[in-house]
Amino acid sequence: MHTHMHSYATKQIYLIITLPPLSSIVLAVYAVCGGLLVCCLETQLKFLRVMIAVNFGFLFHSLWRFIFYMVLGSVCWSYERLYGQIVGIACVVVAFFNTYVLCRYPAYRQMRERIAQEEDKRIESRISKEVRRQAVNQAVGQAVSGGGNNKNAMSSGI
Repeated sequence: MHTHMHSYATKQIYLIITLPPLSSIVLAVYAVCGGLLVCCLETQLKFLRVMIAVNFGFLFHSLWRFIFYMVLGSVCWSYERLYGQIVGIACVVVAFFNTYVLCRYPAYRQMRERIAQEEDKRIESRISKEVRRQAVNQAVGQAVSGGGNNKNAMSSGI
């Protein structure tokens, strides 16, 4: 009995410390990168949209986006675990729904672009206000500290 428990514990430790096959690691990295790409695309921030449009322009075409979601779904399904299969099915549902909306309602894409441009303007306005505020604070700080140094330099005859 003691030997059986020792053998079982050894097997469990071995299972914990063994690395998964390289193909599983590659698929996991692909799934994570694909998910992050979709998240970045959906944020509608200008700097992300521009990078995605330049490097992953296929995501702006409904057919290629559909294929991308289907590939992500098949990658998730390949893990052969319940969670992977649920996420895989969700990706397939999203692929069909997204394609349906983009093809059936072309005005949706235009409205979404308009909203994204308005958000870009609001973000740029906030950034420029913050830059101006920091520039004023820095200039005032330098004038106060620089003015004190000049008085000391003048009084010492330099």
